[in-house]
Amino acid sequence: MRQLFLALFLGLAVAAQAQDLVRNGGFSQGSPKYGGMPPEWTAEPAGSGGWGYVNDDGVLGVDELPNAVVFTAGPGTGQLVQKVACQSDTDYVLRASLKANGCVPMVEVIGADGKVLASLSGDADRHGFWKHFDRKFASGKNNELTVRLTGSVTAAAGKSGIDQVSVLPATAAATALATAAVEAAKPFVAPGENVALNKPYTLSPAPSYGLCSDPGDKTQLTDGVYSEGYFWTQKSTVGWTRGMPIIVTIDLGREEPISGLAWNTAAGVSDVTWPEEMHIYVSSDQKTWFYQGDLVVLSMQERMPPPLGKYNVFRYATGALQTKGRWVQIMLKQSPYAFCDEIEVYRGQDAWLAQAAGGASTETTREHFWGQQLLNSIRKRLQSDLLAIEESLAILPKTTPGLAAAVARIPALKASLGQPLAVDAANFTTILPLNATHEAILSMNAVCLQAAGFTRPFLWRNNRWDNLSLTAIPPAAAKAAPLQVEMMRGEVRGETVNLCNPTSDALDYTIAVEGFPAGAALRLCEMLPTDTKQVEPIAAALKPTELADGSLRLRVPAGCTRQVWLSFRRPTLADGVYQGSLKATAVGQPELTVAVALRIAGQFPAAPTLHVGGWDYVNGGGKYYKAPGNLVDNMAMMRDMYVDSPWATNAVMPRGAVFDAEGRLTNADKLDFTNWDEWVELWSGARQYCVFMCVRDKFHNEAMGTERFNRMVGDYMTAWANYLKKTGMQPRQLVVLLWDEPYSHEHDRVIITWAKAIRAVNPGIVLFEDPIYRKPEEGLPEMYELCDVLCPQTPMLLTYGEPFKQFYLKQRDAGRELWLYSCSGPAKLLDPIAYHRAQKWRAFEMGAKGSFYWALGCGGGQGDSWNAYSQPGREFSPYFVSQTTVMDGKHSEAVREGVQDYEYLVMLQDRIAQLKKAGKGGAALAKAERLLAEAPGRALASVLPDNLRWEVPKDRSLMDQVRIEILHALAELK
Repeated sequence: MRQLFLALFLGLAVAAQAQDLVRNGGFSQGSPKYGGMPPEWTAEPAGSGGWGYVNDDGVLGVDELPNAVVFTAGPGTGQLVQKVACQSDTDYVLRASLKANGCVPMVEVIGADGKVLASLSGDADRHGFWKHFDRKFASGKNNELTVRLTGSVTAAAGKSGIDQVSVLPATAAATALATAAVEAAKPFVAPGENVALNKPYTLSPAPSYGLCSDPGDKTQLTDGVYSEGYFWTQKSTVGWTRGMPIIVTIDLGREEPISGLAWNTAAGVSDVTWPEEMHIYVSSDQKTWFYQGDLVVLSMQERMPPPLGKYNVFRYATGALQTKGRWVQIMLKQSPYAFCDEIEVYRGQDAWLAQAAGGASTETTREHFWGQQLLNSIRKRLQSDLLAIEESLAILPKTTPGLAAAVARIPALKASLGQPLAVDAANFTTILPLNATHEAILSMNAVCLQAAGFTRPFLWRNNRWDNLSLTAIPPAAAKAAPLQVEMMRGEVRGETVNLCNPTSDALDYTIAVEGFPAGAALRLCEMLPTDTKQVEPIAAALKPTELADGSLRLRVPAGCTRQVWLSFRRPTLADGVYQGSLKATAVGQPELTVAVALRIAGQFPAAPTLHVGGWDYVNGGGKYYKAPGNLVDNMAMMRDMYVDSPWATNAVMPRGAVFDAEGRLTNADKLDFTNWDEWVELWSGARQYCVFMCVRDKFHNEAMGTERFNRMVGDYMTAWANYLKKTGMQPRQLVVLLWDEPYSHEHDRVIITWAKAIRAVNPGIVLFEDPIYRKPEEGLPEMYELCDVLCPQTPMLLTYGEPFKQFYLKQRDAGRELWLYSCSGPAKLLDPIAYHRAQKWRAFEMGAKGSFYWALGCGGGQGDSWNAYSQPGREFSPYFVSQTTVMDGKHSEAVREGVQDYEYLVMLQDRIAQLKKAGKGGAALAKAERLLAEAPGRALASVLPDNLRWEVPKDRSLMDQVRIEILHALAELK
């Protein structure tokens, strides 16, 4: 029914557009600012508010973006009006799509005498859903009409939506309706009765996308009602975020013959992509399940989903099954968001009930699902690389040496990919190449390298922060320029060199660096290329040498390039220049060498200025990220990255509080601080201890805002502060996050109430908040005022520009301390420079004192970075973890170097201030002042809102260039 309605609606919109009296009734014209005045409409009375243009909610599929106007009920809410010319004594149809949501929207047509000729009101009994309305009316003697929109039909608080407003001649409306009906005769034809209609189901995990979650999620997937409007803002839709697999199990009530099923969804914009896989299982007893295939693959045999980049609705459907079962289970792979509004299961032939269900059997569908993920991902990786190599070979001249032999190997390799894969799932890793077949595919790149003029192994260089491909074709006449590292004593800096093997055989090299004294603290790492869950290869993992003499064994597959990372890890050498050389040797190959120079200038502080952390949550034995076995090494990694402000869950809060009738804490001296003490001991020496309290509208069952509540909170936080002083800490070392990422007034009010109760007793504890308002001025002012630390999102600073930035600078000037944080992912697909390192430069530019990330130590929901194909969630960690190990990566190196960059800027700032205070001047000081003023802008010049992904080309050398200028300036100012 919903598909028929949509086709009718779209057909009518297109066919009648030329005769529509209303201008910009779909609110897409002119792309006004979010919340602004839509073109062609006027506020009445002038200057009134309570309404605003939006592009994240609206009627489904009409425009490239679902535009609409949203009204907020309340005092001062105005109306939007538009005068339109009409023919007198003519029949017209007023049409509109309306969404009641608290208040009820209304569209009216008014004659010259003020008489209402037609009106449409939203459905007051069905809130949160778009619904289409139309009404016929006669224009009478009018030659001009006023179309009026309002959202305050009732006094109820809330927001209502209005979209696709039109006034059409009645004849045009009827013609368009008939035309659309013809077009609507071509939808997907169900192969049988929908036996899932109104049947119960279970969901795992529970729906988690807030804008569409409601109690109706328990029935909406089989209620036969399809969503109208932007899927993820409609209550008729069921949505998830960051959950995989998503499991829907439908109970058909009895064993049924099954010919197919359908899953209706939407995607295309707002980081919502189409499902990757939807595995189908059936069972008659819920003990043995039979695998029926991937609905994505089965559906695409008939229809392909629309391309991404534009919002679309698509029904994945198949009628190609021939099975039976009482229970149907769909296991969905889709990230980071997934939405569905209806699932249908189609009945097949009765004769199938006497046949076997067919398909592979399993007692554990989850294990079977993950097994399929592993096998499918391996095939995708191999197929993708084989296709890329085939395309590269296809553009070479036919006479290229070795080309014919390579092309002749392709059919056999393609055939091998269709054969069953033998995989040791328990020990599998996504280190590339994945297996011998993959290595054979990559080896054909040797033909391309030789065609580019590279015939013997050689060293070459690119920017160390680039995402180096195994099959990269170096620039013409590539060579390894001398490596030069300039740094301070006591910090960590690195450089890279690449070794390319254009031969047809894999080569085993030994890499050694000679000439440096032990105080250089040089460590060699091999860059391990790995794959991701998204099947996008990355060059990030840095495996340190395990050889006692410090040399490195490096295997370079045929046709591939491998990278070596030289890391000077807090050298202790005196100022000066030190010379050495890197040598690469392999049996039967000439020795390859490149010069290496290290310049030491000045001393880096033992404790940098910037606060650093990342919601590590190691309290409770490190179980939060499902890898307690790596706890010691994980914490060592974080300390090495300068983490001084760790985060804990609210499990570390004092336990066992007892309050009397007035709210007094009666057992302050008996509170249980065991979890707190254990965590503080783990993080002994940290400068700050940050706790996510995760408060809500009650405390120990006392409703928020009462006098008793205020007394309870005050006494509790006072007892906590007193305990800190008793154990040798200062209350200001405790930083508490009350509500994570507030974005509504409801959230703000919770924060305000708690913060006031805490402030009233002035315990000295630091109040921290990380609001995510796109327009931060929409947050309640008091929420900001009560915070000690405000921590905006760095990507939001980029996306929402100068107004967003200036709001927080004003907060800083008013006395709030600023920190910055980022929580995008998958983190390893983001640029180490633009996403990780740049945040520290941005922090200095804004006068921020902290830099944080979600999340340090996260292993994609399974505590393991090394088998990314089986990760149920997104990975946010900048380094690599397993259940028992931790390894550095380019992203964690970027975090570390960014902290050091920030300190360079602080040192230059402090040195300039000292000299000026002493009355010094001169050209060097003036030059240093200009450098300090320009440095952040120059370093961040290539960091733009749309280029945070690693795949986007950019100049990654700017930060190092500016950093070295600062190093030289500090030397000149001695």
